[in-house]
Amino acid sequence: MTPVGLARMRLAAQGLLPGIPASTLQVPASTPAQVVGALGMMQAQDLAQACWAVGVRLPGSSLGTIHAALGEGSLIRCWGARGTLMFTTPAMHAPLLLVTAPRMEAAMAAIRKREGITQTEIATLAKAARIRCGAGGATRAQLLQAFADSGSGIEGQRGYHLIVAVCLRGGIVQGPMEPGSGTRQLFMATDSWIPGKTADLDPGNALAMVVRGYFESHGPATVEDCAWWLGLTLARVRAGLEDCTGALASVSVGGATYHFAACHEERLEDPPGARSVIVLPGFDEFLLGYRRRSATLAAEHVQEVTPGKNGIFLRTVHAGGKTVGTWGVGGTARNPQGHHVPFGPDPSASRAKAIAARIEAYIEFRRS
Repeated sequence: MTPVGLARMRLAAQGLLPGIPASTLQVPASTPAQVVGALGMMQAQDLAQACWAVGVRLPGSSLGTIHAALGEGSLIRCWGARGTLMFTTPAMHAPLLLVTAPRMEAAMAAIRKREGITQTEIATLAKAARIRCGAGGATRAQLLQAFADSGSGIEGQRGYHLIVAVCLRGGIVQGPMEPGSGTRQLFMATDSWIPGKTADLDPGNALAMVVRGYFESHGPATVEDCAWWLGLTLARVRAGLEDCTGALASVSVGGATYHFAACHEERLEDPPGARSVIVLPGFDEFLLGYRRRSATLAAEHVQEVTPGKNGIFLRTVHAGGKTVGTWGVGGTARNPQGHHVPFGPDPSASRAKAIAARIEAYIEFRRS
């Protein structure tokens, strides 16, 4: 197994190769919820790019397809790990928060102290949010007004931190798009928007489920990768691994141990996707889902993907599992023009044609 072999196995596990089911699905995903469910959660702080992250894994879908899934509640957006917004499914919402919220809460303690945010205040606002978001949802402005009406200050960034605090308590999630908006979502009361009871969740079972789901959908990956993705300690990930016996296999590459779904072990000898050409959004799981990204992104090109190293990931082009360039769309709304910037020499005519076709597929996705 070589680094590029690892990358190609990840392409398959993440549902990025046409005809190959993501993770442990029996057939390729046919809905946005199946795409996201197979990965557990997907980076979604940039909503537009997150929609394409789902769309590129769901051939024939459109932006409207993803928005419809948000509108019907089969797909939700919430703070899922590392203080970052994620797409996930209703079934995974409670287990994810049970596993990841304590660490996020701890990481935000200093900010809350600075802003004078107390647990008593959060509890009060959780009740206010449940009421305000329970009948058809609320816009961000309406939610913040409900907080203000409850006696809380919402000036500066304090309002944002209050929203995150209530979300981490599981009280609200982001659901349908705001009427007339293609960029903003309504906040929905969790107990009315997500059916089913979650009070009896076992923390140990939830940890094992989330850890197993990561390795099945992102593997081959290391314990360090999983800890980064979930925002957990290495010890917690290792504890979760102990309960995954039989479900996962492993391979050693360069002295590191990589775990993956046992049902994918047959791919070790000849990983699929050698001729694949894919254009991905910024912040896509294929790159951002790992602490170490060298299997896909060569060190000399890191600056081209994350210019300034300020946390922004540009859209990327991948061929055979390797990151070979960036891309974008310019022009006008009526006449969008795709372009790509290769790393090194211009690609062959056939690869350039394939890249152009993939970018055109994105433009069509956005039109629909």
